[in-house]
Amino acid sequence: MDDNKVVINLADVMELMLDAVCVVDKFGCFVFVSAGFEHIFGYTPQEVIGRNMVEFVYPEDTQGTLGTVDTILSGQLQRRFENRWVHKDGKVVNILWSARWSEEHQVRIAVAHDITERKEMEASLLYAAGHDDLTKLPNRTLLLDRLQTALILAERERTMLSVLFIDIDGFKAVNDDFGHIMGDKLLLGIAKRLKSCIRKSDTVGRLGGDEFLIVLHNTHKTVNAKTVADKIRTKLAQPFIIEGAQLEVSSSIGIASYPENGTTPLELVQLADQAMYQAKKSGGDEVIFYLPL
Repeated sequence: MDDNKVVINLADVMELMLDAVCVVDKFGCFVFVSAGFEHIFGYTPQEVIGRNMVEFVYPEDTQGTLGTVDTILSGQLQRRFENRWVHKDGKVVNILWSARWSEEHQVRIAVAHDITERKEMEASLLYAAGHDDLTKLPNRTLLLDRLQTALILAERERTMLSVLFIDIDGFKAVNDDFGHIMGDKLLLGIAKRLKSCIRKSDTVGRLGGDEFLIVLHNTHKTVNAKTVADKIRTKLAQPFIIEGAQLEVSSSIGIASYPENGTTPLELVQLADQAMYQAKKSGGDEVIFYLPL
């Protein structure tokens, strides 16, 4: 034998793999897992051999996983499919699998790759793309998306919805007199008060600067948009005490409703904006409904 030739033991290679190699019988029970299984899932091979793999799948992913298993058992190779499992310590791990069925050996052979970190990064980026950096409220993009979804639901259920466009009177003076840091803290306080004025099913977001938008669902029966707007106006007119300073602002609120005033997200936002501008022209601290000319 050539002295320079390296003899590789397949079992040793699998033990060194960071991914987990799993072999499962036709009943779904583990018959073999490599050492990488403990690294990913927290369980030693001895703890899982003989147990059904479904025991470890995140409950909400069970049906989807079993459907994929049926596809594999039919002989189709699954090069990439994802699901979530529950780690031994209780945390959820995201797994990318490649799997196939061996008719000769009557077992399912799969390789698991941990993609939890990637999924968390994707979720973080997705959240950042749809939320305001300061207040963490939905931003314009997400607001319009949610408004579109709300309109589809309102059309299907034949209900009304209202859009409230809110501009903060006196905010510029706070920024000028106290600085942008205090202004940011005031915006955080405003966001908190706005959230306290609506239901969990409604949406409040920041369009930018000192402008906010609220989407109220089912305003025909369960809630009156004017009542909510007046509640917001009263709440925001109460002084904010920030770092010992008493800051006072008010709000100009414009309201547009579906289907009376518009049927698309941009149309409703623009009309509510016009109504808000009228409230602003009237001296602020006022609520005005959009009225066609």
